[in-house]
Amino acid sequence: MERSDRIIRAVGAWFFLIVLSVAAAAVTIALVNKYQYGPETDVREYFQALQDGDGGKALGLLNAQVPDSNAALLDGDALAEAGSHLDEVEVSTVSSDKDHAVVRASYLLDGKPASSEFTLHPAETQWGFFTVWDFDPSTLPTMTVSMPGSTAVDINGASVALPESSRDFAVFYPGVYTGSYSSPMITAEPREVPVSDEDQHTTMELTAVPSETMKQQVDEQIHAHLDRCAEQDSLYPEGCPFSHDFPGRIQGEVSWSIKDYPRPEVRLAGPHADQWSLPDSRGTAHIEFTAVDLYDGRTSTVSRDVPFTFSAGLKVTGDQASVSPR
Repeated sequence: MERSDRIIRAVGAWFFLIVLSVAAAAVTIALVNKYQYGPETDVREYFQALQDGDGGKALGLLNAQVPDSNAALLDGDALAEAGSHLDEVEVSTVSSDKDHAVVRASYLLDGKPASSEFTLHPAETQWGFFTVWDFDPSTLPTMTVSMPGSTAVDINGASVALPESSRDFAVFYPGVYTGSYSSPMITAEPREVPVSDEDQHTTMELTAVPSETMKQQVDEQIHAHLDRCAEQDSLYPEGCPFSHDFPGRIQGEVSWSIKDYPRPEVRLAGPHADQWSLPDSRGTAHIEFTAVDLYDGRTSTVSRDVPFTFSAGLKVTGDQASVSPR
């Protein structure tokens, strides 16, 4: 009897250990399934890929299609810069069933609270226990970048072309995209555009302004043209915006000088890079000559200011501005 009791106790102990082991294994499988294979893990990996600038991995994880737009911002330093504005990322499951899971990522985007939600579905089971999740298929957002007056722009440090001064770019989300531009002829102040939603179509509109170099080239050409006009010994300098009517006789030379040079403000006349213009602007010339009286032959000095309007076209090619007086 005593031996039977010992056997029963031993069997009971073994049974308890087996049950305990099974329970521990079940807990372990559940924890691994949640923290290593759960949908939150995929979202965390996606955010890490954004911050690493690994566009290939991010695109594969997100299970997204690239829209019919430029892909220059989807990898490398441009993507890493977009992801560098992400801080304090926290991932949680909003809802989950056997078919889908909705995961929310809360974060600071450029210092401001924001969030994005991702829908995932079970894709397969590994080792008979662990569920592998995939993002539901989606299409990346599009950002339209425009800068009238320029055919290029810098976005997150990447120099990209802007045919017709505008272009659509595919972008990952969330992230911040900063556009700016600086060239010998054109500059544009930086502008930041945050993107946090897959359905978001954002626009980045940059304002091109003439650089000091362009302004200087324009002023120099205007001065040179008017100075050549002032060198002409004529009441009506050829190809020039000023003249002086005088019905009498002149003794000696006609002397012109420019008292006030016009300073037209360089501006855009249209949306394209070749549509810079110079609005009409006012200037003042000065004329001096000796007039001869037709009746008695006496002479007198004529000295007058002559207001005029300067009109010209402007063409900007590369690092050269060309002024064409009209």
